[in-house]
Amino acid sequence: MLRALLVSLMLVCVSQAAFASSIELISLLDTQGQGNPDLLIGATDEQKTQYLPDGKLLSQILAFYVKVSGRGILFDTGLGDGHVVNELAKNEIKASDVDTILITHLHPDHFGGLLTPEGKKAFPNAKVYVGRIERDYWVNTLKNENVINALKSYDVQEFEFDDELFGSVKAIEAAGHTPGHTVFEVNADDEKLLIVGDIVHFIQIQFPLPEISVRYDTDPDKAREARIKILDYASTNQIPIAGMHITPPGTCKVEKVGTGFAKR
Repeated sequence: MLRALLVSLMLVCVSQAAFASSIELISLLDTQGQGNPDLLIGATDEQKTQYLPDGKLLSQILAFYVKVSGRGILFDTGLGDGHVVNELAKNEIKASDVDTILITHLHPDHFGGLLTPEGKKAFPNAKVYVGRIERDYWVNTLKNENVINALKSYDVQEFEFDDELFGSVKAIEAAGHTPGHTVFEVNADDEKLLIVGDIVHFIQIQFPLPEISVRYDTDPDKAREARIKILDYASTNQIPIAGMHITPPGTCKVEKVGTGFAKR
């Protein structure tokens, strides 16, 4: 309990220090563990030895609560284990206070927290915003029951790529990981922040080698193109990024290094 509280406090302090007052970000740590290097597509043994010297991939799941222009927005919800709700509570935010949820894509570790472990609505007063292409793929093409059950509990609003939401958030096309995978650009008072979803899963190797995708990308080639496009945009324009699988607190700035990228 004490360790969880200290982690939460650390994340809040680091996150709030990273941005000026017009964009306040709170990192919400769902879980941490290790990933399997076999998930990497195209990584040679030499590259794994260089970038994963201990043979391990760091793995984590985060969500983000952002306060911008007087509105609090929850970006993704983590798994259906209640951890994100608990992390919000540590920051004095009740689940009932959350009225706006933006979903980067409909994998379980991003929408699962819409429901409690008992299958109830986790955020009773929230509207959920999902990309039209993403929703259509999971609901109508794949007919995924978990997605259908989670979304039917909510007032769901669809958006298109390039839509401006609430006057402060732009939906940027980043398809590849999933057909409707979305990056959100948060804007306020000439400041920007990119919520990049699953553009990267393992920055220790995908930053220096952005051509490497992962086996749960729907279209690995498009995922690679999206990763390079977004990281190049972030580095060129010096925009901080927040990623759901970046080492806690999940935020960093990016710089171009050779044919890859690095934390700055």
